[in-house]
Amino acid sequence: MQPRNPEFVLTIVQHTYCTDCMWIKSKITDVYHASGIVRGDDSKHWRMNIISPNWDRELRKPEFPIGFETIDVPALKLEVNKKIIFATQDPALISELLSRLKWMLINRNANDEIAQQLAQIVQDWDRLPIEARNNQAVCITQ
Repeated sequence: MQPRNPEFVLTIVQHTYCTDCMWIKSKITDVYHASGIVRGDDSKHWRMNIISPNWDRELRKPEFPIGFETIDVPALKLEVNKKIIFATQDPALISELLSRLKWMLINRNANDEIAQQLAQIVQDWDRLPIEARNNQAVCITQ
């Protein structure tokens, strides 16, 4: 029996009607479209979940994906075979990850390579001084 290819799942949580999330919508669209580029078998094992949770925080709790510190949006995580590689709720980092991911997909990088490069961006991001991160507000509406 041939070993199964790992499953890569990118989950993005954002509000469709939130000004904080508005700035990443076009980047989400770009990544979604770039995900459709045929990259051999890797294409068959790459998925995206785009979730727009309830605006009300109490109603949002039960449907919010696991792996995040809070139920705030935006949020992004990458899982490989249901193991979380990274998860973030930093809007500036999410924007950066989506911008880079678009080109990784367009350049037909392998899923393993994409996961490794995105994880490295997250790791390097944590080392940047706060002012260099261009931190933005997180949508924590009531």
